Amino acid sequence: MLLPRQIENRHILWSALAMLALGLIVPGVFGVKPPQWFAVPQQQEPGQNLAAGNAATKAQIPATKTSDATTPDASATAGITSARPDANQDAISEQSSLSANPAIVMVPADFARRVPDSHLALSGDDQKQSFINLVLPLIVASNDELVQRRNAVKAAFDAKNRAMLEKWEVLFRVVPEKLDEAELARQLLRRVDTIPVALALAQAAIESGWGTSRFALQGNALFGQWAWTESAGIRPLAASNERAVVRSFGSLLESVRAYMHNLNTHPNYQRFRLARQRLSPQNKTIKAGTLATYLDSYAEIGKAYVDKLRAVMSSNNFDQYARARLR
Repeated sequence: MLLPRQIENRHILWSALAMLALGLIVPGVFGVKPPQWFAVPQQQEPGQNLAAGNAATKAQIPATKTSDATTPDASATAGITSARPDANQDAISEQSSLSANPAIVMVPADFARRVPDSHLALSGDDQKQSFINLVLPLIVASNDELVQRRNAVKAAFDAKNRAMLEKWEVLFRVVPEKLDEAELARQLLRRVDTIPVALALAQAAIESGWGTSRFALQGNALFGQWAWTESAGIRPLAASNERAVVRSFGSLLESVRAYMHNLNTHPNYQRFRLARQRLSPQNKTIKAGTLATYLDSYAEIGKAYVDKLRAVMSSNNFDQYARARLR
């Protein structure tokens, strides 16, 4: 009986993976209108206008203060009143008054498919700024897509569209149970949510060596995600598992989207998602630093990785990009 069970499990696995790939690659497959940035034409050397040049011409992404009154709240629950646990359950929610949200940063919709050669010619702070200019638009765009998907989940709940909720259930790997629509929507909204920009930038910088690692250059891999099929990525020089490879992607954007989907679905990051839900209304600067606590399983060094994330966020003032938007 073992062999038939293995075959059955394999078919289930492949069906789930097929749905996952389809949902990630084709944003409109769930009835969600693709984000506007999908229509932006790719440039041959995207990012060069920001990532290279002398001091007189090198652009910095400007911080522009503007009203946030019309910004859709990614943490809204569309009438699901019990979607967020009582914030008093977590003492860190009391930190919301420690600092004000940073200014809104308008980011050029300039999407690089790969790390340009010009980036490697830079060093020090110039290379760091080049990396930020290269990756920040991709992070903001991927978060925008998550906001749209989140809104689609809410719309499906409001319309009592159980079939659509179940499609999202498969894509975001909610354990299939006999859940009522409200509970299913609550569990989905815990997963279909954005990743703090500062946190994503710090992880990309650490995992890719600020865009200089061979995994980033050869495989567009910004976040060091593992795969277990040799054809899926690049074999590291030393790995504890001989089957392990660092997953490769067709573009840098694919890498960012897969990283966010990983944090939003993998069992290792359940505590991260629960903490993010509790912190939803909180200051975005505080949220990034606090949520780093729950990424200790992302790397083998555990808590030291958390400390490294916070150090990179702090020393490079990544919190200034907490409210970055595409223009």
